[in-house]
Amino acid sequence: MRRGEVHMPGVGRRELQAYEAAGLLTLAEAGPSEADLRRVRRIRRLRRDLGLSYDAIEVVLRLVDRLEAAEHAEIPERRPTVRITVLGP
Repeated sequence: MRRGEVHMPGVGRRELQAYEAAGLLTLAEAGPSEADLRRVRRIRRLRRDLGLSYDAIEVVLRLVDRLEAAEHAEIPERRPTVRITVLGP
């Protein structure tokens, strides 16, 4: 492996380069994180199972990133109040 080259088990170098060139993936030289591996699996599923283009995948990934960020935000969760009235005989 050359200096600066990132290796992911089961993922080819050309595949990673294509994802990086399309702006779908940014890998650190230190090596892939678990989040990077999840992202590659998600990209593969979107391409293989849904036949999406890289442009469409970029939109999906941006939406997923925003949803995940919102889930992890430190905003108090608002839970709806449910009232149950039991009517008896």
